[in-house]
Order: sequence, then C-alpha cells, then structure tokens
Amino acid sequence: MQNYNVKIKEMSFTDGRFVSGIHGQDGRGTLLTPCFFWVLIALLAVSVEGLGGAVIKRRAAVYYSDGKVLTGDIFLTAGRTFKLNIPAGGTLKTKDIFGEDVKYGKVRKFDFSPLAEIRFYPQREEMRQKWKFVGKTKYDEKTAVADYTPAPKEFWGEQYPIRYLAATVIFTNGEERQGHLFTTTVYLKTDQRTHQIVLRSKQRGKEGTKMEDLVYVNRIRLLDGGKGIAGQVEVKFTEVRLGKEDTVQAVTKRSLTPVPTKRTAKDDTAVVESAFGEEFTLAVQKDGVYYVGWPGEKDDKLFELAADHIERHRDFYNDRKLLGVYQVPGGNEVLTLVNLRRRHAPTHFGEIGGEWDAKLGCIVEPWRLSIWRWRYDAKNREMILTARGTFFRKIFLPEDPTPLAVVSEGLWNFRREKDMVVVEGGLKEIKNAKLKMQK
Repeated sequence: MQNYNVKIKEMSFTDGRFVSGIHGQDGRGTLLTPCFFWVLIALLAVSVEGLGGAVIKRRAAVYYSDGKVLTGDIFLTAGRTFKLNIPAGGTLKTKDIFGEDVKYGKVRKFDFSPLAEIRFYPQREEMRQKWKFVGKTKYDEKTAVADYTPAPKEFWGEQYPIRYLAATVIFTNGEERQGHLFTTTVYLKTDQRTHQIVLRSKQRGKEGTKMEDLVYVNRIRLLDGGKGIAGQVEVKFTEVRLGKEDTVQAVTKRSLTPVPTKRTAKDDTAVVESAFGEEFTLAVQKDGVYYVGWPGEKDDKLFELAADHIERHRDFYNDRKLLGVYQVPGGNEVLTLVNLRRRHAPTHFGEIGGEWDAKLGCIVEPWRLSIWRWRYDAKNREMILTARGTFFRKIFLPEDPTPLAVVSEGLWNFRREKDMVVVEGGLKEIKNAKLKMQK
C-alpha cells in the first residue's frame, strides 16, 4: 500500500477557515499533484460535514438481545441525526437501507432531544449460503425466443445468518413512529469507558454461526426527562384565507426535513404534524403562487456571492433561480431559497434535461422549491453545499411556465404560543405577486 506524507498548514470547517497551505509527497519522494489535494480536501469535507452544532447527551440504558444492559450518557457525533425511513401504508422494507429514500417525505430526522425510547425487533431472519448460477440461458437464435426458467444454483460453504431489523421510535409526547432506522453510530459513556455502538438495519453473521450468535441492541431507554415536544402544532392565519386547493408546507430549520402538514375544516388554519422538537419554516401555495417564510432584510453582497455559487454548481436541476439568502446568526452557515427546474432541450448531441414519464408517455420537467444549506467561509468568500430540504415538488410539461415563488416576511416572523403559531400579515406579498403575474 502506498504511503503519503501530507502537511496541512491550516484547515477548519467549523470556524470559517479553509486550507491556506498544503504540500506533500508520496513514499518515493515524488511531489503530489494539485488534483490529489483537491480529492483529499473533498474527502475531508465529507468527513467533517456533520461536525457543526452541540453534542446532546442524555442518560440512557441500552439493552442487548443476550441480556446485557449498559447504563451511561448516550450521544451522537455533533451535528449528526437519526434517520427513520417511514414506509407508506405501514409496509416495512425487508432490505438494508443505504441512502436517502427517494420517496418524498418518508425519511424523518431527529436527535436524542425528543426521544423517550427506541425499540428494535427482527423484521426478517434467514440462514443463507454462498451460491452461484450454473448453466446457461437457453436462447433460440432463429426465433429470438429465450427460456427464462430460473437457472439451477450451486451452493457451497457453511450457512450464515442474516437479520433485518425494524424500529419503533417513541417520543416524549407519547407519539410513536415505526420504520427502519438508517445504520447509525451512537456513543455510550459509562463509568468504565466509552462504548461505540453501531445500530444496524441489517446484520450478517460469519459462516458457521447461528442466528442466536448475532447479538443486537433491542432497546434504548432514555432515563431523564428529555425535551417536551408538541404532538401537533396548529398554524393560525390572521389575514389570509385558504381556498380548497391551497396548501401549507413546513420544513424543519436544522435538518431541513419536510414535515407532514394538513389542512383543517377552517379556511384560516392548518396543522403541522410533529416536527420532533425542531423549529420549522412555513410555505403556502395559494392561487397558484408559492410563498415561503424568509427574512425581509437582504445582504446584497452575500446574495451576489450565493447566486454565483448556485450558477456554477453542477446539479441535476439546470435552471436555478435564487430567491433569498440568509446567514444563520452566530455561525458560518448560509441558507439559500432556490426555485429549481430540470429543463429539457434538444441539442446537436441529442436531447438533454427533463425526464421521461412512462405514464404520460412524454418528456416532463421536474420542479422543486427548496432550501440549500452552505458552509460559508467569510474570509475567502467561498461556500460549500452541505444539505437540502424541499417545500414543494411537481412535474410540468416543457411548455408549462415555472411556478411563481416569492419570499414572505410574514410567514417567517410568525408568533409562537405553546402548541400554536400565529401568522400575521402576508397580504402584501400576495398582492405584489398577483400584480407581477398580471404583468
């Protein structure tokens, strides 16, 4: 294995400073190329991406399937969260989860603050053995007909156990959510030492072992009070009346998670389902216009910088319009509100952009109204994209216009009253948007 000697003069992703000097050579004394360093910096950026924020420690008992119990202070790495995949209709997946689920709104994020308990249980268990297909598929070249009868398998080696785990998450307000927890590493500091505990969604044993040999965490019970959270948050509009086709959507401020939001029978009220203790930002779709809560003040230089980074950023959405920029107080993070569309365009090299919709039988253009979070280096005026969250997503035909989206200070500065938020104002933005549509 090749060894490398690399020296970094200065590098930090949590206080705003970036690399200011880096050089090195490999084990044979050859100077490393600039390309190597860009790869190194990218890897380091990924490894420290979640280090922002404070470490939340809770007193907890961890129970194992073999009867062992450990008690101590439990915590996640700073900035990390749990990700719970909530299947549609209560049907649990039976395969391991390797990344974000593609279906909108199914992945919920939270930390230890609002938790009361997590219970794990086997969703499926089976013994497997190494195997391979033997024989070839029969194909008639004259008739172009293939025989798709399953080919026989050849097995070898000893059997090994496979276990798929599901989870029930219980919050301090009694609310429960069931699904699969993405594989997560937590830490438990006992009187003796700090244990690194990997909570897996799938376990695989060694050859020759039994299912009972696969020990897993089957329960984490938080022993202190935790953070009290509301099961539902009512949203009350004082100057806006919602029509039958109008919708309200919330996205959490920290994890940028879309939160289920429902209309009520009243035309001035909506309900945000539990955001798991996080503060959230509101957006409203009314009369074909999309309004997003955003601060009224604008930093022109920061807006120009963000617009430049968004323009240069290589992304699936090739039509990107910046609507608002906001620097999070007391830190080095910047949020941008972006109107996104995947445009379709024929070129000399073939058609690019858009997506083929099998049901419609034509090209469509995906559209998103999203928040992007950036790590901001104020000294060098550089930004690195770290997270995204989406309020609304739809598909349009290429000839359809892009929806009009505007920022609303009234939706940003709502007033919180226990389990209710009161949105005052908002008519100004609505009137201005309608005038813009008429023009």
